Amino acid sequence: MYCEQRERNDATILECFGRFDEEDTNHFIQTLEQLHGQGIRNIIINLSPVYYLDPRVASLLLFAQEFLQAHGGTVCLVSPLSSVRNELILANIPDAIPTFETLFSAFHRPHSALCAT
Repeated sequence: MYCEQRERNDATILECFGRFDEEDTNHFIQTLEQLHGQGIRNIIINLSPVYYLDPRVASLLLFAQEFLQAHGGTVCLVSPLSSVRNELILANIPDAIPTFETLFSAFHRPHSALCAT
């Protein structure tokens, strides 16, 4: 997996591409630390371009949320692919992290977040 970042309004969109598995753990944590070091507090992790999410990295997304909350920030996820969304739901991620089907919804429809239940 590789990531690109871009700014929009008061948030940073972290676009993730490809497979997201255990081998990406260190890279993902370093990216979060770099964003935090840049003073970025509100992050939207866009998993739309991710075609495979390893169930073992779901806890990494929870870590991202806890890390940012501890530093006064927020995180939400975007995931339209059903295979990735299903892995998030199986890990109960939408119960802990607001998860949206589109970037538009993440920015303009906060009430439309998915729930795992």
